[in-house]
Amino acid sequence: MNTVDARYFDGRTSRARAVRLSVDNNSLDIVGDDITRRVPFSELRVSEPLAHAPRIVTLTDGAFCEIADNAAFSQILAASGHRDSFVVAWQNRWRGAFVAVFGLIGFLFVAYQWVLPAAAEYAATKVPLAWEEQLGREAITFLEQRVFSTTQLSNERRDALTDRFEAIAPEDGRHYAIRFRASKIGPNALALPGGVIYVTDELVELAPDDDAVLGVLAHELGHIERRHLMRRLFASAAVGAAAAVLFGDVSTVLAALPAILIDLDYSRAMEREADLYAVDLLRANGISTGSLATLFERMQKAHDKRGPKSDWPTYLSTHPPTPERIELFRKPAN
Repeated sequence: MNTVDARYFDGRTSRARAVRLSVDNNSLDIVGDDITRRVPFSELRVSEPLAHAPRIVTLTDGAFCEIADNAAFSQILAASGHRDSFVVAWQNRWRGAFVAVFGLIGFLFVAYQWVLPAAAEYAATKVPLAWEEQLGREAITFLEQRVFSTTQLSNERRDALTDRFEAIAPEDGRHYAIRFRASKIGPNALALPGGVIYVTDELVELAPDDDAVLGVLAHELGHIERRHLMRRLFASAAVGAAAAVLFGDVSTVLAALPAILIDLDYSRAMEREADLYAVDLLRANGISTGSLATLFERMQKAHDKRGPKSDWPTYLSTHPPTPERIELFRKPAN
């Protein structure tokens, strides 16, 4: 069989015309009562074969033919030398579909495990500081309204801590600002895009001395210096963040920021990096890290006392295991 019945549509009206299709010299002949066309196969677009749907052959001018007899049309295609793509062939073989599904799963795993973190890190380094500061302002508005209240620490206490930290912070580092606040989240500290570091009154009161608070500030400064929050934010809102980089629209990233701040989950690699930054900064300025270890012991005890149903997120929950951190802080300097 070298011909097959079809319905021809000119692409301008809904009228269907009965035609016969045949192949001659790598061209498709379309013949009907009031139409005769010859079109090279190279100018045709042939739809994929489906079990219970007609095949569609589309011409360059928008006209198309609809063929109900898929078996007969497949013979015509074979006579013309036309071959469906390997994707179509795989779709019609269960082994190919099985391999494709598992290939997709493997690709998604690799993308999530390695590609996405690498892309997020690269994108974070390309974000202009002005954008990062804008994100910080949005976060500050949210936190000041929903989470924080006026600090109960005296001006003298706050100034003393700020002055001591400014004395050890690297002069060539990123801009930062320290804000002390009472809070609903217990002993905690967090760094925002743009360089604002929040420290809660509860953390300062729990600290054995000022050296421990300096250690926490150094840890948060490590997050700022390494742009951890931007990297985490891009990984959590990859699609929106990519759109922000490509099109300059940060609205989707801003929408995701409050939730991330409340349930912040840096990778443990980032937390260890910030811990090492704090250790190096303190020791470079002759400050022992033992007080920081004591603070974490106290925070762990306070968390254990509150129990697993604590109504505020613990500063320890998203960090490496507390014993591991205490060991790092108590380890003698080389």
